Parts: sequence; structure tokens; C-alpha cells
Amino acid sequence: YLEAFRTAISYLNSSNQHIAEFHNFYLVKGVAPRKFPLDMDVRWNSTYIMLKHLLPYRSTFSVFIGANYGLVNGEPLLSDGHWAIADKMMEFLELFYDSTVVLSGVYYTTSPLMQHHILDIAGHLHAQEFDHLLMNIVTPMKLKFLKYWQNIPVLYSFALFWILEPK
Repeated sequence: YLEAFRTAISYLNSSNQHIAEFHNFYLVKGVAPRKFPLDMDVRWNSTYIMLKHLLPYRSTFSVFIGANYGLVNGEPLLSDGHWAIADKMMEFLELFYDSTVVLSGVYYTTSPLMQHHILDIAGHLHAQEFDHLLMNIVTPMKLKFLKYWQNIPVLYSFALFWILEPK
């Protein structure tokens, strides 16, 4: 389902004429035009950002792509099912994005936060494991997560207790 969004954004950004048509379409609709970033399918945070920017524009974006891109196998490129999956996927990926932002900090200590985020992610993966819309994504993610974090290094425990210990 995400490939349809990648195709739509690639189509939109493929020529200056498409960009100008899109810009004019949005101005006519009274919506501020914007450029939508294309994700990298191996980077979950870029997929989250793509969906986060795209979802508020779902109705006008679907109309524009439907009118200009044409039909795929007799169906519009972006259906209501695509948008439902995009909502679910963005909701699922939000925790990973937030954890990445927090743990990428450079002006504060991140090691005491590590174990909390590892446990939050483990719980999140476990909770979503049997969701029929996300099952094909969650299972490989959980296996990879367990490969690296099934045995949390003791060093992170020291960092956790350092932050919890009263000074």
C-alpha cells in the first residue's frame, strides 16, 4: 500500500509541469501548497515523515492524483483503503520516530533514557504483533529487534540507576 504513495509523490515531483499544476490546484482549492518528501523504503523515520506530511492533505491530494495520474487496473491509485493503512502505519511508526529524536540528542545525556525506550519499543512491537494490517511489517521488525536487544547490556542498567539515584 505504501508503494502507491511513493508512486503518487514521484509522479507529482517528476516534472515542473506537474508541480505547477499541483500548485495551481491547491491555490484554487484554498489550501496552501507544499512539497511532499519521498521516503526511503529502508528508513522507517522517512516513511513516518512522508505520511505525517501527506495525511493532512489526503482529500485534495487524492483528487489531484486521481484526476491527473489516471487509473491503475481500473481503480484510482489512492483509495480509502490506502489512506486507512497510511493512518495505521503512521501511528505505528510514531514511537520509533520519537525514540530516535530523543536518543539522538547531543545536549543532554541519553544513556539513562535508553532502557526506557527499549522497553517501550518492545511493548509496542508486542502489542501490534497480531494486527492484521501490520503483521507483515511487525514480525520482521520484532525479529530484528530481538536480535539486538533480547539481552540488554548491563551497562544500560548502570545508566538507568545513575539517573534514578537521589543526589
